[in-house]
Amino acid sequence: MALSPACEDLAANVNDPVVTEQIDPWQKIGEYAVALGEANANIDASRECQRRQRERLSKGK
Repeated sequence: MALSPACEDLAANVNDPVVTEQIDPWQKIGEYAVALGEANANIDASRECQRRQRERLSKGK
């Protein structure tokens, strides 16, 4: 039985904010915090997707 690639699609990388000398470092700290939140949400969604796939497979669906 083949697994759907949907879970892997949820585990997308989050791009790093671009840092230059002309940009306020406090703004970049905020952008990194948002990027980290997005990455954590992707990990959580992927984990839940995999849990559901395992559950369906154990039921033979």
